[in-house]
Amino acid sequence: MSTVSLIKHLAIFSSHLESSLILKKHTAKNFIFLSVFALNIFCGNTAFANNLEYKIKAVLTLKIMSHIQWPSAALVANDNTFRIGVLGSDDVLAVFKSLESKEINGRKIAVEQVTDLDNLGSFNSVFISTHSSQPQQKILTALKRSSILTFGETQDFAQSGGIIGFYKIQDKIRFSINKKVAEEAGLKINAQLFRVGKLVGNK
Repeated sequence: MSTVSLIKHLAIFSSHLESSLILKKHTAKNFIFLSVFALNIFCGNTAFANNLEYKIKAVLTLKIMSHIQWPSAALVANDNTFRIGVLGSDDVLAVFKSLESKEINGRKIAVEQVTDLDNLGSFNSVFISTHSSQPQQKILTALKRSSILTFGETQDFAQSGGIIGFYKIQDKIRFSINKKVAEEAGLKINAQLFRVGKLVGNK
């Protein structure tokens, strides 16, 4: 996927947001800004020229997180900083580390590699890569009913107990949402996401 494809991909996603009947007036415009923000973060980073797919997923992770409401206690515990844990290779971690210069709803972002499943509770969000050395189901079991937003990239991630699952259709990245698991975790999802994501599981 080339840099031009990245621009087109984000533009397509923006058009889906714009077509939603319940979008706020400036949401689509904000997502166009996000596309520019994505390029500012990633283009010119030659070390990851072949990792544009993860760059797209990182940007979408940030945008999706901005549409999630966590229990207040979960944010206070982290000094009002959004902590994102990454289970995957060093290359995947480096892509997500590029998000640390940004904010979500006025809160700073901290990205760390998850080295011990016993420490998962210290994160607000976790991205589980297919490069993770830990079995996906073991991770999801450890996170069950915790106030942690989970992202994954296997075909059945959301159906298997995750909350947001990235998948590809004709080389375009889409995402599925398991609303029931999110509610069990005490997370509230902005209705706008249901217009652009695919609902799965017990709705």
